[in-house]
Amino acid sequence: MVTILNKKQSAILSSGRELFWKYGFRKVSVDEICNAAGCSKMTFYRYYTDKLSLAKAVYDEEVDQAIQKFRDIMQAETPADEKLQAMLSLKSDSVNNISPEFLKDFYSDNDSGLKEFIAEKTTKVWSEIISDFKEAQQRGVFRQDFKPELLLYVSQNISTLINDPYLLQLYGTPQELIMEITRFFTYGIAPNNSKMSSK
Repeated sequence: MVTILNKKQSAILSSGRELFWKYGFRKVSVDEICNAAGCSKMTFYRYYTDKLSLAKAVYDEEVDQAIQKFRDIMQAETPADEKLQAMLSLKSDSVNNISPEFLKDFYSDNDSGLKEFIAEKTTKVWSEIISDFKEAQQRGVFRQDFKPELLLYVSQNISTLINDPYLLQLYGTPQELIMEITRFFTYGIAPNNSKMSSK
């Protein structure tokens, strides 16, 4: 669910995201966020209890936007191969969209609760995605005996695949590699009477 923010809160969130993406979570201060957002610390604390709560809000917004895009893909009247290509492209974009420095701080920080926050969010999101997949299976978009958990596992590791030097040498570009993964999985998860369109 996308939350409507007022102008000041949106500026803080946007500035926090930009700084977190550039420098990571640990190296950014509330003062720097306020300077970038053009607001006072008093205004900052009106919306966020601390830097950690802002970082969680930034992560939440990224994930919520990605989930909405995923649902749009699932609800669109498109065949399985097009859905899969769009899903893998979305995953690739989201991997490239979230700063490695930001994620590194999230996953390596054992004291602030960031790691636990991401784990809880991920569990909730995966549960929702699997439900959406099963609903699509009932509509005949995917094979009834296909286990969505497999595709989700692959999508979680798509960044490793598209950055693998050997695979990139084989396919030339990340986009073409994503297309090949799409073709590979579509033959396995599309309904048996579905035919892969050649593109």
